Amino acid sequence: MSHFMFRDIALAAALFLAPTFCYAQDVFGTLTATIEGAERSWFLTSDGGQSQSHGLKIAVANMQSFSLWGQPTADTVAEAKDSLLLKFDIMAVGGTTMPLNVSLTYLADGWASGWLANEEGQTVFTLSTLEEVDGGLFLEGSFASTAYYSDNLVSGQVDPSQTMQIDGRFSATLPEALLQDQ
Repeated sequence: MSHFMFRDIALAAALFLAPTFCYAQDVFGTLTATIEGAERSWFLTSDGGQSQSHGLKIAVANMQSFSLWGQPTADTVAEAKDSLLLKFDIMAVGGTTMPLNVSLTYLADGWASGWLANEEGQTVFTLSTLEEVDGGLFLEGSFASTAYYSDNLVSGQVDPSQTMQIDGRFSATLPEALLQDQ
């Protein structure tokens, strides 16, 4: 085997086995909230059709379900640490939309610890806009949550004696690639 052929094979193998880094994420919205007295923004991002955020339309129940996962920087797509996750369902009844199952999670240290508001009455939620636009679905609104501390967010166990108020707003145009029908 020639030296040049060996070099080409070694280079191809190195490129194949090397981790892939992508810096061309698309930002399609933001979550902005006041946490511990400071207003911050998180970014709703995608890389091609990959994203932690998504929308699901459930035709049988006339319902839409959304998960808006705010990344700490515009350059990340799947970061858990220091992320803000807003989930909600919207049910259409006549000409009126009703929010259901609203939850807000601030993943301070990833899923290890953070703040959770997932029970009825913990979050006041307003959806001010929900409309189809060219290339996706535009939604915006606001939330005000009384979140409880958890040292294990995966378990859902919280300490109701430790609370934090998280007030914020969201604005996003979910791309069609992130919208699914069920």
